[in-house]
Amino acid sequence: MSSSGTITANDLYNLTKCAHRVYLDANGDPKEKSEVSPFVKLLWELGLQTERQYIDMLGEGQIADLQALPLEVAAEETLRLMRDGVPLIYQGCLKDEDLVGRPDLLVKRDGASRLGPYLYEPIDIKAGKGWEERDEKKTKFKVHYAYQMLFYRLLLQKIQGTLTPLAHIINVDKETEEFDPEDFQQDFDAALQQARRLVLGQDTSEPVLGSHCQLCPWFKRCERWVTQTSDPTGLFFIGKQKFALKAAGLRTIEDIAVMDVAAYTKPPKKIPRMGAATLQRMKVRAQVRLSGLPLIRPGYTFPQRRREVYFDIEDDPTQGLTYLFGLLVKEGTGRPKFQYFVARRPEEEEATVRAFWNFLAAAEDDVYYVYSPKERTTLKHLMEKYQLDPGPFAAYEAREFDLYHDLIVEYSDWPTYSYGIKQIAKLIGFKWRDPDPSGANSIAWYNEYLANQSNEAALTRILQYNEDDCWAMVAVKDYFQQAEPEADDMITEEPPAAVRGA
Repeated sequence: MSSSGTITANDLYNLTKCAHRVYLDANGDPKEKSEVSPFVKLLWELGLQTERQYIDMLGEGQIADLQALPLEVAAEETLRLMRDGVPLIYQGCLKDEDLVGRPDLLVKRDGASRLGPYLYEPIDIKAGKGWEERDEKKTKFKVHYAYQMLFYRLLLQKIQGTLTPLAHIINVDKETEEFDPEDFQQDFDAALQQARRLVLGQDTSEPVLGSHCQLCPWFKRCERWVTQTSDPTGLFFIGKQKFALKAAGLRTIEDIAVMDVAAYTKPPKKIPRMGAATLQRMKVRAQVRLSGLPLIRPGYTFPQRRREVYFDIEDDPTQGLTYLFGLLVKEGTGRPKFQYFVARRPEEEEATVRAFWNFLAAAEDDVYYVYSPKERTTLKHLMEKYQLDPGPFAAYEAREFDLYHDLIVEYSDWPTYSYGIKQIAKLIGFKWRDPDPSGANSIAWYNEYLANQSNEAALTRILQYNEDDCWAMVAVKDYFQQAEPEADDMITEEPPAAVRGA
């Protein structure tokens, strides 16, 4: 993860998210990096807190702590401690040629190795859970966690010549989770080779722009590259499909805007897993992006209700906590009024949820405007968590209107890579009061408030941000009510003059 050509476990972690990130971390110009966001700093601190809490559980005198030592010194000391058979090593350092790893723990196990009648196992302490669950069943182990553990195991095997059959992590609940490294071995070997090429600059990959990129310090650099090269990921919902598009000859947004759709639905140009309807919508989005103007289609209607409620939840997945229910309530022709239910401390979540449930139960025939399925899925989770009356939720669910899925995606296209509320509302002229508005930052602000509850400014900032999210939904709905929809006839063999570059 540096210009020296060193490869770390973090490179393997990042590779599962974005190959180009691995290249830039090793070879990019540091001047093009943005400042780390408050939310990412929070994640770092939470990771350290989880480690410290677990280490404290082990008790004094149970562990050799090397966290303060630089790499070279830590590597020498780690080898010495392993040869001495120390039971537990924290933040040791494992090295082999261009590979360097610092597992959270090296744990002595029974067995035989080059070291003697024992061996070591690497274990990381995570601020999350390794196994993803669905319907209370474990479904799959997280690839990014697995790659890190296989990286440490590779280094350990070179030192001691043998390994434990299963790999383990300590999760956020201080529980030990295990997985079979063989399930990941083949893919890991290929990933390590790719990481080495990227770190050495032999491969660069390319940005794959999406809303998930915004927390990355290279985001603005990649966004500029996508704009300058007219890369296909400048269109909504392209992602890694862009590599298949480029292989078929559709290398830019301009190429997509003028493509003969039929030619790419059959050999030799057929693009895997893309039918005519998908390609036609992509072509429209390319023409919209190049025109700079949104396309609004006819056919949408809005519920006619006495009261409209624009609803937005703020939650912190790092704590499994929902801390704010924000509502902008509009009755008749009057100005909407903002009200909210907030948990000022995590232990107030249940009381806050129950107060909001009373609001739902007292509602009549309201319509609830939201901008994602998040509100519905969160409410269902909270209902089950606190065994709440399902009646208010059923009534809410029947009257929810998702502006994102049921309006923006279904009836419009926009000249942007993301159809998130921030991008869409800004395109129609809406402005947030906060200079850096985001749900991720809201989580960071809430944690600032929890650390110092006399800091009412942090809580006020969250409330204003949430209220502005609700006002942004009002702006989107008003825009569509005032728009003059066009028939979807933009797919033509002869694109508009703006697209032709006239």
